[in-house]
Amino acid sequence: HIATLEAFADARLFVRRGPAMQFTPAGSQLYEAVKDAMSTIELTLQSLAQRGRHHDRLKVRTSMPSFAMTVVVPALGAYSTERGVQIDLITSLSPPQPSDDFDVLITRDLSLSGTESWELVREELVCVGAPALVANHHAQSRRHWPMVAARSRPDLVARWAVATETAPDELRVIATYDHLFLAVTAAIAGTGFLVAPRLLVHSAIATGALVLADEHTIGSGATYVAYVNPHSA
Repeated sequence: HIATLEAFADARLFVRRGPAMQFTPAGSQLYEAVKDAMSTIELTLQSLAQRGRHHDRLKVRTSMPSFAMTVVVPALGAYSTERGVQIDLITSLSPPQPSDDFDVLITRDLSLSGTESWELVREELVCVGAPALVANHHAQSRRHWPMVAARSRPDLVARWAVATETAPDELRVIATYDHLFLAVTAAIAGTGFLVAPRLLVHSAIATGALVLADEHTIGSGATYVAYVNPHSA
């Protein structure tokens, strides 16, 4: 097949490097020209082949690891039992590509155009802390509160500060974590106060592991949305 393709193109398209194949410049040119069309053909054939089949697995993709860990995963057991459907959960921060295999995308910051979608929840922010920490610092100015933050959501502390009429640069952030679920764990351990979406700390508040540091509930303007992959059966 390669020989036939190269004869038709009148150019060498591949170079063999041991067990691997690499493109020549002509091969790269051909690939860039046909890759989108080939992906469309592949997805169309997959869709046709899947029609009429019984599906007992649902592939859910999300760009929010903390949301997946604290909200989605705890709900999967009951959902699978009720619906008789097994869930494959995929986390990826990158925008979905046409060739990516998933059924539903749950996201706050990505979009999937030309497909059915529905709003899950509008994000509200709260400031929480371990009960002992809140009791010890409640009478102090917010400028003296030890704060923890997440690199994945650097906007949260600033939004809360502005809403509570506190200068963001006056807040004392003593620890920063890659993801919110790590910051939530640190807050439960008493490391510091945390500004987080209410839905991510709801369970911890319900069990008493965290308490509200103040009565402010702040709308962040973000919305959690679920998209159906148009290529999914």
